[in-house]
Amino acid sequence: MEHLLLPREVAAPGPSAVPYVCKQPYDGGPFLTYLARQEDPDIPTIDELLISTDFAWLLRIPPSNLESFLQTWLFFGLLKEVLGDFFDPSQYVIDAKPQQQRRSLSKFLSWLSKESRLEVNTGKLLPTLRTWMKQVEHSAISPSEKQVQYKHIRDCLLTASNFLQAVAYSDRSDLNPLITSSIASLCELVELATNQLYGTDDNGYTGAWRLSYKQPQNAVQMRENGFCPYQIHRIQNLILTLSTYHYLKWMKRDVPSTRHEYCTETACLANQITLGRYVTKHRQEGCGCTDFLVDIEEVIRILSRGSLPLLHIKPGTDLNNLCVDVVEATSSLKYVALSHIWADGLGNPYANALPRCQLRFLSELIRPLLSMPEAPISDQGTYLWIDTLCCPVEPPEAKRMALSQMKVPYTGASHVLVLDSSLRDVDTSGLDPIEICIRIFTSGWMRRLWTLQEGALPENLVFQFKTTALDLRRLWLEVAKIGESDIGKRAIVLDITVLYQGLRHFFHAEKGDKSVDLESVDHALEFRSVSVLSDEPLLIGGLLELDISHILNGSMQTRMHRLWSLINSTPRGIPKNILFSRGARLRQPGFRWAPASLLTPKGGRDGNLRSRDANYKGYLTSAGLQVRLAACAIQMASAPKGLPRNPWNMSGNTDDNSIFCRDGSGSWFLIYGKYHGSQEQDPDDEQMSLRGSLRNASRSHTLLLPEAFKFDGSPEIRSGLLVHDDDELDGIPKVASDLIVEVGIKVGKTQTLLEAAFQTSRLLLADDITARYAELAIEDERTQKDHPAYATLEAQLAEKLFALAENIDDPQILEAIKTNNTRGTKTFFPVLTASAYIGDYCELGSMMPGDTEWCVD
Repeated sequence: MEHLLLPREVAAPGPSAVPYVCKQPYDGGPFLTYLARQEDPDIPTIDELLISTDFAWLLRIPPSNLESFLQTWLFFGLLKEVLGDFFDPSQYVIDAKPQQQRRSLSKFLSWLSKESRLEVNTGKLLPTLRTWMKQVEHSAISPSEKQVQYKHIRDCLLTASNFLQAVAYSDRSDLNPLITSSIASLCELVELATNQLYGTDDNGYTGAWRLSYKQPQNAVQMRENGFCPYQIHRIQNLILTLSTYHYLKWMKRDVPSTRHEYCTETACLANQITLGRYVTKHRQEGCGCTDFLVDIEEVIRILSRGSLPLLHIKPGTDLNNLCVDVVEATSSLKYVALSHIWADGLGNPYANALPRCQLRFLSELIRPLLSMPEAPISDQGTYLWIDTLCCPVEPPEAKRMALSQMKVPYTGASHVLVLDSSLRDVDTSGLDPIEICIRIFTSGWMRRLWTLQEGALPENLVFQFKTTALDLRRLWLEVAKIGESDIGKRAIVLDITVLYQGLRHFFHAEKGDKSVDLESVDHALEFRSVSVLSDEPLLIGGLLELDISHILNGSMQTRMHRLWSLINSTPRGIPKNILFSRGARLRQPGFRWAPASLLTPKGGRDGNLRSRDANYKGYLTSAGLQVRLAACAIQMASAPKGLPRNPWNMSGNTDDNSIFCRDGSGSWFLIYGKYHGSQEQDPDDEQMSLRGSLRNASRSHTLLLPEAFKFDGSPEIRSGLLVHDDDELDGIPKVASDLIVEVGIKVGKTQTLLEAAFQTSRLLLADDITARYAELAIEDERTQKDHPAYATLEAQLAEKLFALAENIDDPQILEAIKTNNTRGTKTFFPVLTASAYIGDYCELGSMMPGDTEWCVD
């Protein structure tokens, strides 16, 4: 994958070479009909691939055969299809010893047959691709012919995407990951080149290319390079392209491992602080200078007038002569606001004070930003705003005044200077703008809550590195120009642009709608954290330009309640799909539908929070959130009295958080319980599980969905909310949340299999054995298994069940059983039948339309 961009200093051991594993060269025929030309019965046809919902065919192919097949077709075949006459296979295969390329095609084919350590090398791919692109650009063909060309390449990429995703989801850990990664990197490059050539920005397959790179060994390498599990998880979810992922995998970061010693995939603890144990740092260890204690009375007087307090710093001949005055900001006064991570030591939770050495250092840093680098230090001071000194620690009412005005210092500053210890050690001399931006967007500063607002508000946002401060917008403009001219770097530029706009578009969008909505904030909060949880609603309110003083007016425990009330009063209101967010809910009645935090990862919510459909908004009432949603009743299936709950310990599903469901038309679904729909409870509590909730016979349950299923034959998946009836509000059903779930409709052979097991179970239910079970339960008051006839009935039931399974002769059902029974066990179909027989599934009522009204709490 030599065509992929790497950072200036590559971490050891560096990228590995991709082995050449083709057992024969590509046959030169059309890419899309390659499968039809294969004689291996284990290889599916193209139609089977496109409609396949399982990966059984993949599991049957030996690893060496599958690797050869994938590389031959999806790498060399795609190169041939795209490049045409510009494709020379000898350019992409080298002998590792010696590093020599074979140019003659006849010699190349002869050479392949010899024993040699061959590698795939894409060092010449980019020049060849650029030559092909120029030819296409200057070709004298009509727009309609160009559209045909574009569609053909997209079809090839779709086929490659389907295959790569199938390999990824089939968990073929016996394959060399370099094979699929190299194919995916080629596909990503071809997609971006095609988009440029044909004037589109359809990057619809990027997920498939990136998925092929999300392998355990890549995460291990990133850990060795200084990334913690949480940072890796963030990268895997926020980064769009394989190219950027590869770049980050090999980017060396000098981060002490002890800082991330206790981090997990769900939390980075390196920058979390405990206020009671916080230590403010000096510039150097062992420095004995005294703290400067700000004139807090003057700070409070300025805040009470609705103005902004600033620090006027005049460095003296030594630290003891440092002069710092509190002054009131004016429209003509240029100042720098500081944005920093408290974990780096510039905070102080006990007093509005900082060591004098830090103040002198900050004054020296900001002088160049205030356009006074040549002025003698003794002649002119600098003006600074920093939260540690300008936000009163006490009294509480003064602190609330400062918090209600937290947007002001960053909006009015001539510059906001970012200080992050991971960046201040980076020497940017010789670094290109891409690596500088990548380091900014993977810094600890990007993962803190308050820094989102501090980065979104200012006109000029600059980051301090080892020897200089660099403006983010200027960096991004340089990166954008690189992406326009260099197709090999376009993927990384795409990621940098998305990350830049995710930070800056709130108040400084380059074009289009500059207004802020909840979806923008919700997405931007992902993978950010905060040490004081009650700060979150203040930040969200600030970004949404709500009245922060209203959120502050009350206890810290109810700030989120007041935030949701304010959001409800905005023109865009509360999006109904917020109901499908994962994570804990608020406890107060009427707000139990509402997320207690938006800082949780966002996977698991269905629907677009920015949707403009007629039923988009929810309306806050005293009883809950009033919404319009599709829905259906759901209940555990009933079974005749006396049936064993799990005959022969063969129940088809022992997972308490998943269950199959059947509707009245015979369509089957699989529901997973994902997250509790109310405040977090004891995870060992059975009532928290999907089955535990549904087994509660005292409740009538309903499944709420963002939209109804289409039933068009495709494998649709929806998030859903399991609720139970609570009351009625003005004729509208009032329901209480139980679980966030994921609902998938089963199609094809899986649907055939489940319905066959269900119909077979009906034959068992109609048998005399079932009637005798019921009689046994009525006649005998003792436990069923104590009755002498129980063992006889159990044996007869087993014999009947297996006889019914063996007598199936419908070819479609037999094929469905074979396809789904990847382990080849004889009990596979009887287990599914037994589950349906004892009622171990759910029954779904008719689907209610999407405009059905509900009040959810």
